[in-house]
Amino acid sequence: MKRYNYLFLLIAAAFTMTLASCDDDDDWYYDDWYGGNHWQDNEHNNPQKGNDIDFVRMAQTLAGDWHGTTTATFQDSNGKLQTVKYYTEINFTLAGQTNATFGNGLQNDFEGDNQQATYSRQFTWYIDTQDNPGDIVIEYLNPNNVADKYKMVISYDDLRLNKRTFTGQIVASDNTETDDFDWSYMSGAKNITLTFEGEQ
Repeated sequence: MKRYNYLFLLIAAAFTMTLASCDDDDDWYYDDWYGGNHWQDNEHNNPQKGNDIDFVRMAQTLAGDWHGTTTATFQDSNGKLQTVKYYTEINFTLAGQTNATFGNGLQNDFEGDNQQATYSRQFTWYIDTQDNPGDIVIEYLNPNNVADKYKMVISYDDLRLNKRTFTGQIVASDNTETDDFDWSYMSGAKNITLTFEGEQ
């Protein structure tokens, strides 16, 4: 009878070791941390959190092509709140320098069954390393590729980012628009050297 008890203990120990070794994910923003209070309480509310963020690794994780749903809530020309759901394809490309935490991008939003984008917007982006560490700041360009005053921010406290999933909320700096997004990773960053003009 004791032989069966030892065998059971051996199997249980091997099973436990197998489970412990499965979580070797090296993503920037861990799913386990995002969902729990430990990360929120001990990291996000810490005034020194900027010292704990690897901004370069975060930017490298962000770089690439994403797609999924974006639910935009905004004020129309009459001041009434409207909500529209889009299918979004968006690219974040790193600037062509080592350890960059900024770059350019293109966002295409499709409404309904439209095959052609309802909105197609170029933008510059950067990760805030000073005032609000970890926030992703997006500045959309007008058709003449001049920086618009239309700036939107993805708060570090609200985002979830790894090599497969990018979710969160984008809020306009003037508070006229809030976009809830749920995007999945499509492919790696394009191998393009960019010229980034403008200040962070």
